Amino acid sequence: MLKTGYVALLAVGTIWLTCSPVQAHSSALDPLSDALELLRTDPSAAVAALEPLVAAGDPEAAASLASALEFTGGDPERSERLWAQALRDGSQNARLNIGLRRLMNDDPADDAEAIGWLEGLDAKYRPAAAYPLGRAYLFGAGVQQDLKKGTRLIQTAVRADPGNVDAQFLLGRAYQDGWGVPVDVAAAPTHLSLAADSGDPRAQWNLGMLLLDGGAPSELATAYRYVRQAAEQNFESGMISLAVMLAVGQGVAPDPAEARLWYARAAENGSAHALRALGMMILVGEGGASDPVKGAAYVGLAAEGGDANAAILLRQFAKPLSQLPRADIDAAKAKWVKDHGAPR
Repeated sequence: MLKTGYVALLAVGTIWLTCSPVQAHSSALDPLSDALELLRTDPSAAVAALEPLVAAGDPEAAASLASALEFTGGDPERSERLWAQALRDGSQNARLNIGLRRLMNDDPADDAEAIGWLEGLDAKYRPAAAYPLGRAYLFGAGVQQDLKKGTRLIQTAVRADPGNVDAQFLLGRAYQDGWGVPVDVAAAPTHLSLAADSGDPRAQWNLGMLLLDGGAPSELATAYRYVRQAAEQNFESGMISLAVMLAVGQGVAPDPAEARLWYARAAENGSAHALRALGMMILVGEGGASDPVKGAAYVGLAAEGGDANAAILLRQFAKPLSQLPRADIDAAKAKWVKDHGAPR
């Protein structure tokens, strides 16, 4: 889960190289700033300008050249050597970038070392590390889980970069469920809506549920809109919640037929919960034709996939279900598993 939302982290490190407050001096006095400014318009010229600074032993120039070579598709082996050199010589940019890289990869064994690099940054560089560190503390990746510290770091990340969609989502969730901070019913929807309106399906679903739980009739249509947006991005919880809202008419006119379709989509993605609901609709003929054999098969598969409510339903309907042809039920189960896999 820690890796989710890290798509732009490497870019964050590169941006930090080009606008670090440590390097924001007069260009007449700071040739490194001149070289970094060239990265925006002429990366090849930036590389040429950085070379003499690296030769003179500037560790931040070495880190910047390593980044510039990667940006221009230059020598990857030299880039790696420059990163190591810059880190050895005390470059904060190298420390930041390497820490981000270790958190971005798929090896959790690197997380603790990455946290060490990021925690040791100088004060002026810490805001750039607040987001990955916040995620690490929220989810206990490489460190002991600490919701209070994680949320505090995510607050810093949002202040530093309000456009960070994942940070906005996490801060909204922190206020929604009290992750180390008091539940704040005003702040939670503010941050969730920023992420939801940027297209994050997790935020769309959570915001929809928050509005739905509020119970105000005026908010039901908005809740439905956000839940539907999440569902249309194949977000499983969104698909299931949309099916429920369509079935019972929350924020929208009841439409059992469409509800059945959304349960089917979620079930085909592997949801035992959705398969149980789909099976019951098919069993009783809600939203479409009744097919007791297929309905019993789907509820049975959902129970085998771990859905507790499906197991309860099988017990409640044991007598009528026992009168259905067992071989046909087994064949319907086998076809579902062949077509969509076993539910979970």
